[in-house]
Amino acid sequence: MTPQELENKMKELVAGVIGMPLDKLSGDADFARDLDVDSMKAIEITGAIEKTFKIIVPEEEIRKIRTLNQATALAKQLLDIK
Repeated sequence: MTPQELENKMKELVAGVIGMPLDKLSGDADFARDLDVDSMKAIEITGAIEKTFKIIVPEEEIRKIRTLNQATALAKQLLDIK
């Protein structure tokens, strides 16, 4: 998987969970403040990432994810995609 493919898949995944059109989802938008993602939606996003990419997101990292860009960077790191 290329970095661009991962970014596109992450955007699709997050947009699907929060019910937002892809073209409206900014990589820098804060999940809680800008996108009204509550703790349940955050758990849903994490679960979808883990299931889609077959990875385990460490619990201490989950709390640090505030944006799509941060989630994508973490997935790249966990998947060792450069």
